[in-house]
Amino acid sequence: MKILFATQNEAKLKEAIDVLAPMGIEVESLPIVLHEPDVGTMAEVAEIKLKQVLEQGYDTVMVDDAGIFFAAFDSFPGVLTKRVFDRIGYKGIRKLLEGEVRDAWFEGAVAVACKGQTAIFTAKTHGRICDQIDDEMTPNRAIPFDRIFIPDGDTRVLHDVPLEERLRYSYRRKAMEKMAEWLKKLP
Repeated sequence: MKILFATQNEAKLKEAIDVLAPMGIEVESLPIVLHEPDVGTMAEVAEIKLKQVLEQGYDTVMVDDAGIFFAAFDSFPGVLTKRVFDRIGYKGIRKLLEGEVRDAWFEGAVAVACKGQTAIFTAKTHGRICDQIDDEMTPNRAIPFDRIFIPDGDTRVLHDVPLEERLRYSYRRKAMEKMAEWLKKLP
């Protein structure tokens, strides 16, 4: 089976290929620009993005949306993750979390369409924001929070976890595995 992944993010595409290829699903890039809603849940945003792709005539396609959430703040930054980081960077995150609970989680949603049916799968990766945030760090533009997020069960920030181990913590992997099981059950 082949599925299109509507993303321009090479890191997301590589992860999808790494996760789904062993399950017999070939992933091909669909590099289209989608409107990114700035309200709602991850699942709602993924659903809106999927509708945009379907309106362009594509089928057997998936989209995703993901963000980080700080336990100290209700649903924040969530769907605003990229916008918040672009505006305040590591310095702003450090100031925002000063004296606050540092528990956090990544949450992602994968929305998929195949054979006229749609579904959304969500998953989370829990952890915490490290105590020392260097304002001068160079962010990974695709995943800037990987330099300051420590997943539960590890002592390293995600950035320092070797790629072959990183999938163990991936919320996207968890959601895509659910999606793969759903796809296998379709008639």
